[in-house]
Amino acid sequence: MKQYGLHISKKEYNNPWLEIKHYLNGDWGNEDLCRAMRETLKQFLQGTMQVELNGIIKAAPYQRTKNRAGYRNGAYCRNLLTKFGLLWNLEVPRPRQGGLTTKVFRKYKRRWKEVDQFIREIFIAGVSTRETGLVLEGLMDSKPSAGTVSDISKILDGEVKKYQRRALADDYRYLFLDGVWVKVNNGYRVVKKALLIAYGIKVNGQREVIGFRQARSESAVEWEVFLGDLYQRGIKGERLRLIIVDGGKGLLNAVSMVYPHITRQRCWVHKLRNVVKKLKAKYREECIAGPRKVYLATNYKEACARFRDWTRQWQKRAPEAVACLEQDIEELLSVFKEDEGLRVKLRTTNVIERLFRELRKRTRPMGSFTDYSSCDRIVYAVFNKYNKQWEEKPLWKKKEITQNS
Repeated sequence: MKQYGLHISKKEYNNPWLEIKHYLNGDWGNEDLCRAMRETLKQFLQGTMQVELNGIIKAAPYQRTKNRAGYRNGAYCRNLLTKFGLLWNLEVPRPRQGGLTTKVFRKYKRRWKEVDQFIREIFIAGVSTRETGLVLEGLMDSKPSAGTVSDISKILDGEVKKYQRRALADDYRYLFLDGVWVKVNNGYRVVKKALLIAYGIKVNGQREVIGFRQARSESAVEWEVFLGDLYQRGIKGERLRLIIVDGGKGLLNAVSMVYPHITRQRCWVHKLRNVVKKLKAKYREECIAGPRKVYLATNYKEACARFRDWTRQWQKRAPEAVACLEQDIEELLSVFKEDEGLRVKLRTTNVIERLFRELRKRTRPMGSFTDYSSCDRIVYAVFNKYNKQWEEKPLWKKKEITQNS
């Protein structure tokens, strides 16, 4: 008898272990190995379910025992999508009374849990629902519909609610606040929504996206609602040393209301963008080099000296630019009270801006979120991915970092 061009005995025909042996000998390629491994997995799972049924009936097939608790009633076939591919016609044994509760697959599910997770990861990474089906068709010999992919992604809804309502420990040392605008389809048209985000660094150096909220705008009222929620859930600010903000009036007013006693650090990147707008094109490069030297100073005293030199140099040629920087210089220099090794991370809101870039990569293929729930799901998934990555990468370990006075 021939199989895959090889002469084999009838006894060996359709033996998956033999097929794997031939693969290892170099007789055929990866596609044949995958088929053989799926067949082996199928036999293993069918054997597992037979053992589970034996436990329920308390007897093996054709076995006569006094403890028998029932009888077999044949089997039915079903397809099961595993992370190794699609298993066709998997034989599921059944008892005459009741049903078989098996660990091989979840009740009423035709996919392993790992497959659902895989589909979610592909979708979250930026692949559309239809393209996700095409990707899986090549990987697993099965093409889930766009609706299936969408339904699987909705499993995240419960996780989003838990994330947004969880209690928070008051052990944050630094708090970063910023917002970004996203497009959401509200059912009859696409509207812009402000996404308010809080990122924190704990006393032990652990980084985390603490929370986010969809809002109508970045007004003081919207920010106050968001910060008030964080406060009620546990962030009272007892250990907060610094709140880093971009300088929006609404955010500044809200921070003053909720955390009035916490020192604020203004973002240098946002501030210098405002300064550049006050400068003539011919002065921009030369003038903006001065403020950069200010935030690169080694200590507070040196930074003040450099700022005074810059103001004297540019007071007459660019008075509006000087006034723009001068009005917020106290909050721009707050970072010099912190450890020198952390200043580069604390003087801007760049850490949140990087998260925004990752979010845009995901939303760019979509154009806009399909609805408000979709927005929450995808934003949560992107942020949660980074939170998990940061769990093993704190900014400092074991002991708290020494603070400069």
